[in-house]
Amino acid sequence: MKKIYLILFACITIFASKAATYSVNIVGFAYSPSVTTCAVGDQVIIQAASIHPTAQVSQTTWMANGTATLAGGWGSNFTTFTFSAASTGTVYFVCQNHVATSNMKGMIVINPTGVHDAAANFLNSYNLFPNPATSNVKVSFGLNEASTVNIKLFNVAGQEVKTFVSDLNLATGNYEYSFDLPSSISSGNYFIEVSSGSRKSTKKLLVTK
Repeated sequence: MKKIYLILFACITIFASKAATYSVNIVGFAYSPSVTTCAVGDQVIIQAASIHPTAQVSQTTWMANGTATLAGGWGSNFTTFTFSAASTGTVYFVCQNHVATSNMKGMIVINPTGVHDAAANFLNSYNLFPNPATSNVKVSFGLNEASTVNIKLFNVAGQEVKTFVSDLNLATGNYEYSFDLPSSISSGNYFIEVSSGSRKSTKKLLVTK
């Protein structure tokens, strides 16, 4: 029985050691970064202030630059607070005083636990900008090793919408590509996948028209 407890404790310790902490800061009338990607179990420290009350809202409210708080969310915060990523999904938040006038808003994309570890086999970084995007998006990533890279766009049903890059042989290093989004796609959530063989990393992209 003692061995079982020791094994459980070791597993909990390993899981806790993989948790990461991210920060979202207020820079002028914007959140920096505006999009934070993390995994279940991670924590995000979000800056707030009396002149910048930070509220969790629904996706619909977020896209409309509204301020109504999400039922069951964290409500409105007037001081810096810590958000714990408990489940996968996307969290939308706004500055209630400046979202309408300055588009001051952000989101947190929560991936399953371990998704970053899988990506780390060949990627050391991966980012999308801008996110939300309207007509084009920049995909930047760093390769730990020489790889044959594919970059694809998928919809929420998992259907491939467009292949941006197919079987591109790249050396170790950092890369950035700019892609035009298909003019036919509508507003909503999509995913951009960077893969090499069976190894892949996916990030959510919000498209606004």
